[in-house]
Order: sequence, then C-alpha cells, then structure tokens
Amino acid sequence: MADRATTIVNFYESTLASLLASASTSTSLTAAPTTDGTTVINASSGDSSSHYYLVVDPDNSSNREVILVTQSTGTTLSAVTRDLEGRHATDPDHQTGTTVRMAVVAEQIADVNDRIDADETTNAAHRSDGTKHFLLLDEDDMASDSATAAPSQQSVKSYVDTQVAAAGGASLGLVIALS
Repeated sequence: MADRATTIVNFYESTLASLLASASTSTSLTAAPTTDGTTVINASSGDSSSHYYLVVDPDNSSNREVILVTQSTGTTLSAVTRDLEGRHATDPDHQTGTTVRMAVVAEQIADVNDRIDADETTNAAHRSDGTKHFLLLDEDDMASDSATAAPSQQSVKSYVDTQVAAAGGASLGLVIALS
C-alpha cells in the first residue's frame, strides 16, 4: 500500500443509481458520501491522494465487492478500482439499487499502518504542510538545534556524558541546611 491519506466516516449507506457492469471503472450513487454535510472527495481540490473505500452489496457473501474510489464528483464515481479483496475471477455486475456502504475494511487499516511505518522507516517523512511526524534525531552533539524534532534517549545520554566530561567530571550536589 502507498503512503496516503484515507477518509473514514462513521456511517454511510446509499444505493447504486446506475449499473456497475463487470470491468467498469465508473458508476453513480443515489447519494454522495458525506461527512458533516461535506462531500468526502472534492474533485476540485486537486488532492489526488484522497480516496475512500466502498463495499458494494455488503450483505451478499457471494457478490460482495470492495472498491477503491480515487476520483468522484458528488454522486458520480469516475475512477474506481474493482475487487480489492480478489474474491471474484471477473468483476460481478451490480444492478441499479444495489446497497453500497462505507465501512472500515482491511485496506483502510493497512493504509494507516503503512503511513505510520513510512514515517518511522524514513525517520523524516515530510507532509505537504512541511511538518515532520515521528521524527527522532540520533545526534549526539545536538548540532542541528532542531525546534521540531526530539533527540533519542541515547543522544541525550551521550550529550550529557560529554558535557560532564568536558567540565572535568564535576557533579552537581544539593545541600540542605536543617535547623
């Protein structure tokens, strides 16, 4: 899975407004997927990384199909990747009126895990807003003086040990006078 944002809403259910024919990559719904009255995917935003998953015919174990929607405008799904679970030899036909639900599926969980893994692996995954996430610096001399990244435990210990050694092994003490 790619390092990308996944849109998840609490609940969405609609029906197909047109036939989703075998091997077709577009269809339309009777109601657009929304969250708080805002369309989940806004084609005019230009954010090609936004996407969501729908389950077509979720209550039919032999015909259920998970699809990935990567481009939509209102009720029109114009870029659909079919059969993400690999359940069908050929894509099934889904008739007008077939139930469509948005549900948390394994692909969404994998996307979230991949995003976390990508940040930890690269240790400096930059986002479009310029921020870094899960960033720890392994920098014993603290030379970068970063305001946005934390030092590792090993770096802090090494830095303190070096400073104490440079001060001639001096240690700090606390004397409390009791009267």
